[in-house]
Amino acid sequence: MAQEAHRPAQAVNEHAFEVFQLFRQMTKGNFCFSPFSEHQVANLLAEGTKGTTQTEVLKMAHLSGDTAGRREGGGELKAALLQIAAQRAIVLEIANSIWSPKEATFLPAFVSTAKDQFSATAESLPTHDPIESASAVNKWVRERTRGRISMLVGRSAFEQGENTVLLLNTVYIKALWNQPFNLAKTKLRAFQTASGNSSMLPTMMQNAAFQYADDSAWQCLEMPFVGGDTRMIFLLPRDENERARIEAGFTALAWRKVTEGMTTADANVMLPRFGFSTQLDLKGLWGSLGVRDAFDPKRADLTGMIAKQPCWVGQVMHETTIEVNETGAVAAAATSVADPFGAGPPPSAKPRRVNFIANRPFLWVIQHQPTGLIIFMGRFSGE
Repeated sequence: MAQEAHRPAQAVNEHAFEVFQLFRQMTKGNFCFSPFSEHQVANLLAEGTKGTTQTEVLKMAHLSGDTAGRREGGGELKAALLQIAAQRAIVLEIANSIWSPKEATFLPAFVSTAKDQFSATAESLPTHDPIESASAVNKWVRERTRGRISMLVGRSAFEQGENTVLLLNTVYIKALWNQPFNLAKTKLRAFQTASGNSSMLPTMMQNAAFQYADDSAWQCLEMPFVGGDTRMIFLLPRDENERARIEAGFTALAWRKVTEGMTTADANVMLPRFGFSTQLDLKGLWGSLGVRDAFDPKRADLTGMIAKQPCWVGQVMHETTIEVNETGAVAAAATSVADPFGAGPPPSAKPRRVNFIANRPFLWVIQHQPTGLIIFMGRFSGE
């Protein structure tokens, strides 16, 4: 059964569902992103901005204006996630870095904060060489996502002038199912795509006890990874009309209502094996959520991070890749800077027997249970 996200994780989750609402309107197809990765960059940016620039970033990311409180909450979340790595059951690697042209120097106080609060390294970009700059950044990303993301930025990110800075975050997770699928049972089965077409996809099958909830509009299944602290949750609308309604009302509160109502069920599970990537410049999305000054050369106030002025943020690039198969899930992300759910049935005295047949588009979330933090989320629509 889910618990309410603890304070710093709640800020990430609130922001996550706002970004989801923008993402879902951009495509009917597959998409994925890491709200935690993106939020880390926003948090790091907030530490280096002042005035209206900082106010806009803090508001978008649901972060407190109290610097000490914000840093304390971030430290608590960081410590909780480090426990995952300590257990060695799941590989979870988080990396941050800050980049600037050689002649633009980061302030020592900001470098210290970035290192202490975000374990971020300060890196220098080759001056006047966009190709070499892009190569250096992409090499850093590639190494920290174990090759899952090979190219996050292009030369255009460094052609907007020598006064642009870059903030990077990567998140990599590799987790094994607590109850893996039997590869021999995987068969090609029909999947109804969002466009109404039918595709034959390799579909994994198993029967086991899982946390589960449903109502007349949706089904929800939770599959834990080895170690128990992290799980992948699948929300399967009953049909396309219900999916449109559910996605439109997909909020942190609605999600909490769904997961809090889960009980043990004997589930017959059919789930497609899938893998895909999503890359996007988040500048437009952040702008829709109120961040404008940071991208404006005339209004950006980055005096909390860099001595040379004027400086501004040129791009906020984000890419996430996800792979789900019989053994577990691998995901990586990099970021450069009316209740539609209703109520589930009452708990049963004994586990119900249910069918969870994911042969149509569904939503998925990878969540850290002790904190409630959403690390990755997205939609799989078969296209």
